[in-house]
Amino acid sequence: MADYPVTLSSTRISPLSTQEESATGFNTKFKILYSDIAVATSTVSTDTVTVTLAALPANWFINAGAVVISTVFAGTGGLALTVGPTTSAAALISSTSVLTKATLNQTVGTPIMTNLKATATANLTATFTNSVSGSPSAFTAGELDIYVNIQDVSKLP
Repeated sequence: MADYPVTLSSTRISPLSTQEESATGFNTKFKILYSDIAVATSTVSTDTVTVTLAALPANWFINAGAVVISTVFAGTGGLALTVGPTTSAAALISSTSVLTKATLNQTVGTPIMTNLKATATANLTATFTNSVSGSPSAFTAGELDIYVNIQDVSKLP
């Protein structure tokens, strides 16, 4: 088993408008396609791919998160997703399959002020863990959007 780090292209990171943020509670959207995690050298069924979504500010917290799987991931027998900062990789979204269309809500019981805040920089990551059969290199389809509300404490009034 190996981990393959990938950085999400800035073209797939969208700040949401004030109206969208007001309506949904999220301020940023990250779009991940199967091609982002189909790492050619990742050929073992238990490999993981860690996608760096964004660098978090020096003093931050995240108070909302969700994932919308619009196209199921194909080419593997099992694929799970976690989302969180590098300090707690599954703090925002706990390990959940992305092999069916679904909306994944924030991890139940996640203490925001413990696991989703820091006074030091960290990265927000999405980790895909392959299992059962196939490998990340064999992905042929899949698309999801990750929505978060990241707050920079230094910008609060």
